[in-house]
Amino acid sequence: MVRKIVSFILFAGLPFLGLGQSLEFHSLKKLPPGVNSVAEESLPLLSPNGRELFFTRALYAGNSGGKFSGLDVWYSEATANNWKNPSNTLPAGINNEGHNAIIGISRDGNTRYFMSASPREKTNGIYVTSRIKNYWTRPEFVPVPGIDNQNFLGVFVSPDFDVMFFSMKATDTYGEEDLYFSVKNSVGQWSAPRNMGTTLNTKGFEISPFLSADKKRLYFASTGHGGEGDADIFYSERLYNSWETWTLPVNLGKAVNSKKFDAYFSIYGDSIAYFSSNRDGKFADIYEIKVARGHTVLASGQRYLSRAEWNRKLGGAVSNDINFSAQTTTLNASQKELLFYIANKLQLEKDILFHLVIKEEETPMATAARLTAISEHLVQSGIGEDRIIVQQVETIAKAKQGKVEIRLIE
Repeated sequence: MVRKIVSFILFAGLPFLGLGQSLEFHSLKKLPPGVNSVAEESLPLLSPNGRELFFTRALYAGNSGGKFSGLDVWYSEATANNWKNPSNTLPAGINNEGHNAIIGISRDGNTRYFMSASPREKTNGIYVTSRIKNYWTRPEFVPVPGIDNQNFLGVFVSPDFDVMFFSMKATDTYGEEDLYFSVKNSVGQWSAPRNMGTTLNTKGFEISPFLSADKKRLYFASTGHGGEGDADIFYSERLYNSWETWTLPVNLGKAVNSKKFDAYFSIYGDSIAYFSSNRDGKFADIYEIKVARGHTVLASGQRYLSRAEWNRKLGGAVSNDINFSAQTTTLNASQKELLFYIANKLQLEKDILFHLVIKEEETPMATAARLTAISEHLVQSGIGEDRIIVQQVETIAKAKQGKVEIRLIE
């Protein structure tokens, strides 16, 4: 239901599991009545000072145009241990009888980017308003070439106003809605949105993009990457400082995702996150969850095999290190032979997982290429992609060469 409601806003490779540390989630809670209502709540965004939570509400009689008019932006102020009853009275004419949503907030909180689509609007699309002393400027339209406001569902604007992410349909879309990006050039003009490719996009839909504060992780929801149920929330890591090259998506897991629709994830300070889900009923509500940086990839009940167990599995003392000389990112013949031997011994033991751990590196770019080479050869040797984990759990030593350790998980 959430996806259908939000869609009204503008109408009327290999299994890298992250090059950074994992995220651990705990203390999930549904925000209280007041924030959540009998209607549909979605698109939560927290203000930089942490005191205001903005979100959209649909099918609600208290919206500016009534129950069936569209989306309104609502906000709630934080108290010592709860949230106040929300209001949809915002400055700068953000709400009208059409469809409205906050899609980005500057780091100082003094600039807001929002969507507006209404029969009375001369131009529907993206607008920006800024606070000068105690006043908000008249909203200014933000033109993005190639955007047909009938064909995209959502937008996220980076707080630095240098990149936007879209969930939309276009002539080069692979399935339903795909993820696209647009960047601003030196004279302030936005590029036409570019499809983010099949690493992220699938035959299903990809929606609700959100970029982390450090611009290294993109969170989004998808029905095309598998998971717990309807739509799940994933993240992907940015590679080579490129907006076009990303790791394969990582599912945030059962602590966040349910068998129903989960989307519109946003995270703050790697300590708290918000998202929208209809797991408890017909319409979606806003949820809050605590976040911590994890240092393990082991699920409950899993463990690493010992050196003795490794030797027994492989029939002798076999090295579990892949060493690369300086500036080398490809495998040599002996390394390929070693990986093939390990894969052949463990091919039928489907419960054994391969964790590739970076021990030494020259540069992150070299590491990424080396991990790709190892993963590809394991796959070619008969190890399923779902059995390979590439997620760093410890500090990497800087060196003039590279070393990747293979650990087995049972």
